[in-house]
Amino acid sequence: MKAKKIVKLINLMDENELIQLNNTYCQNISSEDEVWTNDEEFFNLFFENKTNEALRAAHFGDYNWSHNYVKFNGYGNLESFDYFEVKDLCESPEVMAEYIEENFNDFEFLFN
Repeated sequence: MKAKKIVKLINLMDENELIQLNNTYCQNISSEDEVWTNDEEFFNLFFENKTNEALRAAHFGDYNWSHNYVKFNGYGNLESFDYFEVKDLCESPEVMAEYIEENFNDFEFLFN
């Protein structure tokens, strides 16, 4: 699939698809910009038995417990938010599309 078509499809994705795209891309390029659901499972995964670390990450980040999503910023602190749009992707759609074109098998499930 050509990069221009991939960009168009990215711009039509819903919130869940965008998060899947973002996280798959991050996993492929070893980036720590993955987006997580802001729930108990997230805290158990990253902060099990590390209450002080969780408090530090929330305090020094931009965290609101009632937001839907959370991610780590470049300092290891938490950033939370309620919505995820194209502008929130870890890279521009154009940059991602070029990578996806070269590695389409890893992303095919998103473009069927």
